Amino acid sequence: MENVEDLPQLSDEYEVKQHIFHPCVKFLEDQPKTKENVMKIVALANLYNLEKVHQGCIDLLKNMKLESLSETIHFQDLDEEQTQYYLTQRIERLETFLDEAYPQFLGIVEALMLLIQEGNHNHLVNWCDAHVYHGKFRRTVSYSQIRDCPKCKNMLCNMVQVISCYRDKNDHHFDSNLFSVIADFSKLKN
Repeated sequence: MENVEDLPQLSDEYEVKQHIFHPCVKFLEDQPKTKENVMKIVALANLYNLEKVHQGCIDLLKNMKLESLSETIHFQDLDEEQTQYYLTQRIERLETFLDEAYPQFLGIVEALMLLIQEGNHNHLVNWCDAHVYHGKFRRTVSYSQIRDCPKCKNMLCNMVQVISCYRDKNDHHFDSNLFSVIADFSKLKN
């Protein structure tokens, strides 16, 4: 990482982009972005106009909680425009997630209420005994445990199938995209 800071400038100065600059760009693209290195990589991406590298950094930053984001980018050291940019990226990310999650959530609630009202909740007999107790997730269960548990995924798949039978009667927005929403949520929890 230390070499890649100086080499692009030298490659430009000595006109050897193909042999030095391009490998440095490739290195920055492939370099895992972390809280510790992301701002250094952003600075290099901005200095050398590397859009793909910059976007990889923004993807990490916009998924961080505000506290982690603040610790990583040091808002106090940024001008107003830069601060607004990073916060806007985070807000847009959260709004996109909410747009995806809200219909799924309401669909689950509506469909489960319908199943309970109609007495059809017995179709959901494949409860995950590790994470569910009397039809409710245990308080100590995290979203990542649900996401990574094959029994929970099977249980939710069964719910999608049962609820899809009622789709003609009601406009539920609970479908197999639920799993991608759960996976997306896990990115927001960093």
